[in-house]
Amino acid sequence: MFRPAAVTSQREQRSQSCSCVPMSLLKLERWVFEEPRKATAIFAAGVLALRWLLQRKIDRFRQVPGVFYLGVLPEIGSGSKLAKKLDEFSDKYGEEGVYEMEFVGTRTVVCCGWDAMSTVLKLRPFKVTKGGIGDSVPDLAFSNGVFLSEHAKWQRERRILSPAFNMKNVASYAPSVCAVMDQFMDALDEDCRLRGETNFSDLLPMLAADLVCKTGVGRDFGLLPARSQEEVKQVRDMLCTLGSRLWSPLPYWKIPGLARLLDPGFVADEKMREKLNEMLDNVTGEGATVFDKLKKMATEGESLSREDLLGNLMVLFVAGTDTTSQALSWAFYQLACLPELQEELAAQLKTLPDGHLMPDQLESVELLSAMWLETLRFHGAAPFQSVMNQEPITLAGRTVPPRTKIWLHYRYIMNSSPEMKRKLGEDLGIFRPSRWIGPEGIIKHPPFDSLAFGHGARVCLGRYLADYEGKIVLAMVLKKFVLEKWTKPPMEELTGFLTFPAEDVVIRLRRRE
Repeated sequence: MFRPAAVTSQREQRSQSCSCVPMSLLKLERWVFEEPRKATAIFAAGVLALRWLLQRKIDRFRQVPGVFYLGVLPEIGSGSKLAKKLDEFSDKYGEEGVYEMEFVGTRTVVCCGWDAMSTVLKLRPFKVTKGGIGDSVPDLAFSNGVFLSEHAKWQRERRILSPAFNMKNVASYAPSVCAVMDQFMDALDEDCRLRGETNFSDLLPMLAADLVCKTGVGRDFGLLPARSQEEVKQVRDMLCTLGSRLWSPLPYWKIPGLARLLDPGFVADEKMREKLNEMLDNVTGEGATVFDKLKKMATEGESLSREDLLGNLMVLFVAGTDTTSQALSWAFYQLACLPELQEELAAQLKTLPDGHLMPDQLESVELLSAMWLETLRFHGAAPFQSVMNQEPITLAGRTVPPRTKIWLHYRYIMNSSPEMKRKLGEDLGIFRPSRWIGPEGIIKHPPFDSLAFGHGARVCLGRYLADYEGKIVLAMVLKKFVLEKWTKPPMEELTGFLTFPAEDVVIRLRRRE
């Protein structure tokens, strides 16, 4: 049969085209399996390019220059200088009170001015959340605690736990606190007699861990008498794991078995979980521990499951061990650097009775309260906090789309903001506790005088307990010992999950006449 040449040509082309499609797919499939690294790289590059094109439509703040995809990671390095770098970025790029940076493919908006920060804080805890931080540690016990919980679960846990940490109940824990303090003073006595110096970086975390256990469940961990660092190391391993996972571009912990191989906190969590479970099984008390306050709440119809109770005790232990101890290490370092301040504080402490001290007695020494406030302002353990908005918000006239990572740069506010300078002086770059003392006593400057503990509904539950512990340690040490003048180079800081002294705070000491 006769067929026009044009028709024949079109049909043949369609036939050839159809036969080529499966062949092309076969070649593509073969190439992907034979060159998986190249295929992955090309796919990742495509995703990043698409992401970059989409981000061009976002309202931009002033941006910290960085490397493609990695962003500021090369400049920050391992993260050990993160707090200092963030201060530098806020100085250089934060004139509007907010700026942004790229970090391993993630846009991060940094609030370093109070107007922008307060806008974010007013939306907590539901419209601005922790941004799924708990998703990075689902296999660790403290992921069940109030620190990482969100929404209805957080509301319930906060309602149950809050009464155990109010000022009245913190005062009821004084016998437990003082019993552990006696062991701490014995350890200092021994160091002074045998070596003439002490390592506060070693002793203070042991003290904090023992205090958490004693006030939490009425049991002694016994770290101070044994000079044991085991539980302290476990806490640091867990914090290290949390920090590593937050910085990781890939959720490696979701791969079965990999977390146990890579994360020291995984094994540490198992050991700590076993110890705290044993303590819960054998807890006793007379109504003067956190656990007993929670039991009372249970009789009134509010209770936590065993897993949630364990998780919250783990949070208390992890959060209370390194934060207070690092702040106290900085405080003793500053007192060793400033002998005149040390002697002035010691003279005021003479008005306190010997022996055990209650919170209201410590409050009567103005310079002691000022010393603790200035330590938290200048050396706060957590210089910034990471959150995520769940709906669009407007900062500095620009819209921030939902699910953007936002960093709240607390330290910069406390050390540089006009609001702080107007109330406490222009010299915020130096350590000067007297700035907190006015004609009528301690200067109240909410919320800036408590930003070290966060702000609003999600402010740290253990704030009053930490204040009591910090002040009683400073008071009892300075009443009994003189810290010799610091003659070594100025102490640098490092940033892990928290900010801490770059070296052990080892100070020579002698008994006070």
